[in-house]
Amino acid sequence: MSSELIRMPLGRLIVVGSGPAGNTAALLASRIGVRVTIIDKARHPRVKPCGGGLTPKTIALSRILNLDLGEVIEHECGEVVVVTHAGSYLLRFREPLIRVSRRERLDEFMFREALRNGAEYVNDEVVKVEEGRGGVKVIGRRSIYEADWVIGADGAPSRVGRSIGLVPRSNAVALMNIASGKLGIDACILDFTRVKWGYAWVFPLGGGDYDVGLGSALKGRYSGLLTSYVNELGLRLGRVMGHLIPYRPPSQVATRRVMLTGDSLGLADPVTGEGIFQAMLSGALSALSLRHSNPTEHYSELMGSYLRDNQYALTTAYMVYGIDATFLSRFMGLTGFSQAGVVNIIEKTTGGKLTYREALREMVKSMVNATPRIIKHIPPL
Repeated sequence: MSSELIRMPLGRLIVVGSGPAGNTAALLASRIGVRVTIIDKARHPRVKPCGGGLTPKTIALSRILNLDLGEVIEHECGEVVVVTHAGSYLLRFREPLIRVSRRERLDEFMFREALRNGAEYVNDEVVKVEEGRGGVKVIGRRSIYEADWVIGADGAPSRVGRSIGLVPRSNAVALMNIASGKLGIDACILDFTRVKWGYAWVFPLGGGDYDVGLGSALKGRYSGLLTSYVNELGLRLGRVMGHLIPYRPPSQVATRRVMLTGDSLGLADPVTGEGIFQAMLSGALSALSLRHSNPTEHYSELMGSYLRDNQYALTTAYMVYGIDATFLSRFMGLTGFSQAGVVNIIEKTTGGKLTYREALREMVKSMVNATPRIIKHIPPL
């Protein structure tokens, strides 16, 4: 590593990582007049293992940020097939529940937007960060950089997070591939029968391509399961890639001069596995906090409500994967996905209109006042 020391002017921000969290942070920080440098070891476009599903609240947030994601959306799923041990159900939504993107296209689009708004880019691999009274040193393989603030957006496992002693408390694992062929269905598929404490997904991409993967909170070797699933669907297996899904953030989101965002902080939704919305939201809040006299303290206050609701999200995940998928549907032939109110709960939660605390209350109410199945039941896939 070179001993060269690159000094940043006062008020300079370094964003480590250029995924949805880092690009959102860099974009907004540039817009409010902060001098921003993005440091990333990869160059765009780069392949990123991810389901690439954008929920309604992600689309709503992108519009607030004046980002038109239309050009990177490959397919829209207004219908979702949910497969359980109790049966398969076709859920119809008033607006697309899942808009499917390829992460390499999404990340590159947002990265270019950040550069267009004034952010700079350095191709380097960050090893660690060191906080001092007057600033932060970011130590890379090629050089050492200095700034007043650092936003860690380098995914899981995060070297920025490890440097400041903040790491997620739990990680799920996921595998995905871009399979090809003809499935004969345009709906997205969520299959809760393929893996314990998780689900498999099939997201159409158009042109005969499908993002097919599976994820679980239980550690294990799942490449064989994914291969079998793709074969049973009659598709051709693509390159299998794996990644961590950190879903239990530490109690602290920042230190004196460093803020963590997205997967670096462990913000993935423990129920759905969604991480793009949480990445963009935390990236935006960290950048906007730079306008305040104590940015990291302000960011911590803003993120407090999410951290509190995360506990209810974990409880909801236990209900979905433990009570429903593992016990009720398997042994009693019952599932919450067959109930009349489930579509409304899913729409409001993925649309950002219900917190998980509120969604959990609605789920319990739905279970107590169970109504006959009115959702279309379809044969097993």
